[in-house]
Amino acid sequence: MEKFYLTIKTFCQKHSNILNVVILALFCYLFLFQNLGVYPLIDIDETRYVNMSRDMFFLRDYITPYLNFENFLEKPPLYFWLNVIIYHIFNDTGVFASRFATALIAAFSVFFTYFFGTKTMQSKAYGLICAFVLLSSVWFLLLSHIAILDMGFMAFSMAAIYCAILSEFSKEQNKKYCWYFAYFFMALSVLAKGLIGIIIPAMVVFLCFLAFRKIKELFRPIYIIPGILIFLLVCIPWHILVFKTHGMLWFNDYIVKHHFARFIDSSLGLGRKQPFLFYLPIVFAGIMPWTISFISQIFRGIKSAIKNYKAAKSIKVWFTSDTNDKKIILFAVIYAISTFLFFSVSSSKLPTYVLALFPALALIIGYFWWGYVCFDKYTKNIKISSLITFVILIFTGILGAICLYFPPQALASYIQQANSFYHYACTWLIVMPLIGCLCIIAKNRSLLFISHVFLMLGVIMITTVYVFPMITNYGQDELEKFSKMAASETSNELVTFGFAKKYSLMNDFDKKIIYIVHSDANGIKELKNATTNKGNKKVYVIIRNDVYEVFKPQGLFKSYTTVEKAKKYILLVK
Repeated sequence: MEKFYLTIKTFCQKHSNILNVVILALFCYLFLFQNLGVYPLIDIDETRYVNMSRDMFFLRDYITPYLNFENFLEKPPLYFWLNVIIYHIFNDTGVFASRFATALIAAFSVFFTYFFGTKTMQSKAYGLICAFVLLSSVWFLLLSHIAILDMGFMAFSMAAIYCAILSEFSKEQNKKYCWYFAYFFMALSVLAKGLIGIIIPAMVVFLCFLAFRKIKELFRPIYIIPGILIFLLVCIPWHILVFKTHGMLWFNDYIVKHHFARFIDSSLGLGRKQPFLFYLPIVFAGIMPWTISFISQIFRGIKSAIKNYKAAKSIKVWFTSDTNDKKIILFAVIYAISTFLFFSVSSSKLPTYVLALFPALALIIGYFWWGYVCFDKYTKNIKISSLITFVILIFTGILGAICLYFPPQALASYIQQANSFYHYACTWLIVMPLIGCLCIIAKNRSLLFISHVFLMLGVIMITTVYVFPMITNYGQDELEKFSKMAASETSNELVTFGFAKKYSLMNDFDKKIIYIVHSDANGIKELKNATTNKGNKKVYVIIRNDVYEVFKPQGLFKSYTTVEKAKKYILLVK
């Protein structure tokens, strides 16, 4: 038995890189792809971007993004291109295929983080731990299961930054290739999100090389001239073609309004104006279950920085990068802080934007845990922070179990809706932290880290199987169902009236859906115009139940027949 064990151990050590890739691939499947298509589209943005992808797929126009068969010039096309490719591969435009690109991009970012950590620190363990920290962070996990643009921007801007920094850890003859890939990924970042795809990588890389005291490296002709050519070859063709097609209309919508005006002017932020520190709680909540250990690391870092400053009498000591450890931590801190500040000063803020700094957080948190797992460092900090995390989760699970059997009046309806998964969630939040506590007692450092990862594996399984479907039960599933019913005949038309979720319907038609957002006198006039003189065509109308009840006594819907009434919406036909 001992000989067999030694054989396995020798094999694993000899092929550790392949083994790590296989392990990451398995967990990426479990975390990112499992259950990806079991719940309907869950928010307005997801529905919008899937509709745009399907429009591009069916219309075969790969230059102009369309939404509801109208030009939608605010977004670049890369995400929609990826979806179109996947639609062709799968020969399907369903929910799973529509989310596949997001999950694939998330997996790319996990593997690239593993590669970056391994190469920079010459440690496969560091790369693997950082990759798992990123993979198991709750905000990264949730957004990897929704079809939105932010995951692509995060991954490609991250890849551009990583490649530039890798030049500092590469042999002289390989540095130029790092820079060429940096420019290549920066071009993809632009095609994924717009001009911010230049700003974030350029800002982070410039500040890092300034801190490294190697600013001249950025402007070496052997790097910058071919790099710019690569960037232009990848990025510029679409911009030229779309400008030739739409001219200044595209320039004003895409460049002026979408990029500069919304960043500066809060009145153009579409209701996205938020306080300066809006992202702070999102970051701390988003890196669960690593939040407490990260906070512990922050305090430890501040204490160390003050101590070093007192000894050196200069802040230059904070920017020393004479070892790989110092260089990586300095880079990750600059990456995280500069990105956080950039999005914080913007007048337009959405919770998904802050995803861009999560790779940097993974590198910082991963360094902390790498020291603990491999070198028995930071033992006190890790044990205390883990214990606090587990106690909070156990208390949450117990409190949830009590509420399950003795629900407060204010939560009774919600708990009744959530009853299908509530006991699973409560049990998991108690059992896994207890296992983690046993790992602390047993002083098994590797298993303590693994217990955090498996905790989040259970959380995402419960979320995708039970929580997301429950969220769509609050109306989104009804919109999808009614849209399909209305599209049963090609001659039908569909109108929405009185709810503000514009573009929240899946467009199963080969024609535009008419959205009437307002339910005032002007909205009623629009509805009459949209539903009269249609000949033999059936005109379906989706309306919120409360709006329907307001206008029903006025006889507004006297000429309509009720097809189906659901919890939130009603489908009428004329």
